[in-house]
Amino acid sequence: MKDFSLEAYRELLVAVKNNGIVVFSVAEWLENKPECGIMLRHDVDRRPLNALKVAELECEFDIKSTYYFRITKSSFDEAIIRKISGLGHEIGYHYEDLSTANGNYEKAIRLFKEHLEKIRAIAPVKTIAMHGRPLSAYDNRDLWRKYNCKDFGIFGEAFLDVDYTDMYYLTDTGRTWGQTKANIRDNVGASLFADVRSTVSLISFITDNPNKKIALVVHPERWPQGMVDYCISLSSDLLANIIKRFIRFM
Repeated sequence: MKDFSLEAYRELLVAVKNNGIVVFSVAEWLENKPECGIMLRHDVDRRPLNALKVAELECEFDIKSTYYFRITKSSFDEAIIRKISGLGHEIGYHYEDLSTANGNYEKAIRLFKEHLEKIRAIAPVKTIAMHGRPLSAYDNRDLWRKYNCKDFGIFGEAFLDVDYTDMYYLTDTGRTWGQTKANIRDNVGASLFADVRSTVSLISFITDNPNKKIALVVHPERWPQGMVDYCISLSSDLLANIIKRFIRFM
């Protein structure tokens, strides 16, 4: 089994179900404030068809999660967003408007409103999550230093409104579940530490800790089906990691 493939993701879902772990979307987590479980979030940076395959696989296990879409050609696909929403998953906006506006807050909030309305024309949007944009000088979360996303009918922002102090925050950014210098902005600061890197070790961790609070952040582009797509994903991640590490040393 190749790590970071759709087959590996299936094994992860099998472990979650076999251990009776409840999975929540971001909106459900904020609404219910559970004592334990997994908050499952997908950042669809590109390759939306991969997101649909992941969403369909989760439905096989009666799991519902959150899918955050960017307003870019690489991510935004109206038909796929509609299908994923129809499967019962939460749809959210993966915003990057402050970066797009080159730090102009007034322009950024206008873009945010416009883009939010574009997604809401397809599916309800209750939560949002910033896109890191590692090549940008701006952290998109800073938009909310001047404005309030609640004014746009947003229930919560995945980075800012979830209490991570007693949670394990595990993201596949950098093609690892562990800490890496290739992860520039996909972090939440204070959270519990787990020595997890591969999906196999993640499965072991989940199995050993079924009553913990865990946030899982999955980028569907990183979990392809088939050898050709797997090689493309691997090559893309290796190149991206080199670039991100170079940025850190600049």
